[in-house]
Amino acid sequence: MASIKIISWNVEHFNGTGGIDKNNKQARLDRVERIANTIKAEAPDVFALSEVEGKIVYSSMTRILPNYVFNITEGRQTQEILVGVKHGHTAFFSQRNEFKRSNPSLRPGALLTITIDDKDIPILFVHLKSMPSPEGFGLRDAMFDKAFNLKKALDKAARRNGQNASNLIVLGDMNTMGMDYAGREKDIPGKLEIDTIASRFKRRGMTHLGKNHHATFNNGSNSSYKPSDLDHVFAAKHLNFKSVTDGGFVDVGGWAKLTRTSDQDKWINDFSDHAPITLTLKV
Repeated sequence: MASIKIISWNVEHFNGTGGIDKNNKQARLDRVERIANTIKAEAPDVFALSEVEGKIVYSSMTRILPNYVFNITEGRQTQEILVGVKHGHTAFFSQRNEFKRSNPSLRPGALLTITIDDKDIPILFVHLKSMPSPEGFGLRDAMFDKAFNLKKALDKAARRNGQNASNLIVLGDMNTMGMDYAGREKDIPGKLEIDTIASRFKRRGMTHLGKNHHATFNNGSNSSYKPSDLDHVFAAKHLNFKSVTDGGFVDVGGWAKLTRTSDQDKWINDFSDHAPITLTLKV
C-alpha cells in the first residue's frame, strides 16, 4: 500500500530578514536553515509552509531540498504559502483566489492535486483570517464557505468519473480563536467555533482528524496568549490515515514534544509559535 506523508507548518514571519530577531540578520538566516533542515530530516512527500515572506526562504529551500519541486502563492498579500512536492510524484498546483474574498490582504488557498495509482488526492492548504474580532470571525467564516464550495465542486467532478466523492484534504492554520463581542454575552469560544466547523464539514462527508496534542499554537511562557488549537485537518471520511503515537492521526511536533517550559520557549524562539502538524495518508 502506498502512502503520502504530509506536513503543514505556519512559520511565523518567515523571511530571513525581519520579525523575530529582526536586529540580528545572522539569527534570522540561521532560522531559515534550521527549518529547511528540519523538513529535510522529516522527508515528507508533500509539505506547505505558511507566512513565507521573501525570496531568501525560497532560495534556501531549493538549495537544501533539491529533490523537491516548489510552488508558491502570489499576490498583494505579504504572506504566502510555499508548497514542496518530492520528486517522483505527479502533482498539479493551483492558487485558489476565492479565499481572498475580494480583499487583497487576505491569503489565497494553495491546492495541490497529487495522483497516486490513478487516484487524484486534492490537498488544500489554507491560512485563514486571524483575530477574534467580529470582522475577523466573519471573514474566516466566509473563507470556510469557500472550502465547502470547493468540496461540492470536486465531488461533482468525482461522480462524473464514477466515484462516490472526492478525496479532498483541507489543512493548515485555520485560526479558530472564536469571536469576542461587546459585553462578552455573545462571545463565541474557540472550541465552539471548532466544533461548529467540524459539524459543517461532517455534513459534507469530511471528518476532523484527531491530534495527539491539544494545542498547535504557543507564544511562550511570557505571553498573555494561552496555547491554542488553531491548526486542523479535515479529510474525506473514506480516506485512511496512519495512526500516530499518543492517539489520533495528526502528529503535533516542535514545542509540543517538549516537557520543560524553558525548552519550549527556546524552540518557539528558534522556530515558530506554531508547531508543525504531520499526517500520513494510506492510499
